[in-house]
Amino acid sequence: MKFIQRLGFYGGGFAIGIVFLLFFLTGKRTQCTWLPEDRVINDIRKKNAIRFSPEIRTMLTDRKLDTLTIQLILKYGKVDFSKSNTDTIPCNFYHISGREELANTSLWVRNCERFVRVEKVLSQ
Repeated sequence: MKFIQRLGFYGGGFAIGIVFLLFFLTGKRTQCTWLPEDRVINDIRKKNAIRFSPEIRTMLTDRKLDTLTIQLILKYGKVDFSKSNTDTIPCNFYHISGREELANTSLWVRNCERFVRVEKVLSQ
């Protein structure tokens, strides 16, 4: 078999494989959480219970802070591992800062096994 024929068979098989992958993976919420930051954000996003410290609750009642802002930072934020403390037991502390228009706001979050607790909000 000549090289051109082998290349044609390889290209055909590769194209069929890509079509199968696109067919099976479209419509599903597949994610690649290979990086540590992605894993932390994905773990926080999975938790159903988000709790707030008393300081945050007073900020929410005084309308100095919005729950949508907190949810956006928890969903799309950037984890700063140099400021985080991941060696605490049973809950790890993470410093999560917002992106783009929320770049001036950051959260101190306690990530436990069953819930997430927002401890502090820092605004610059």
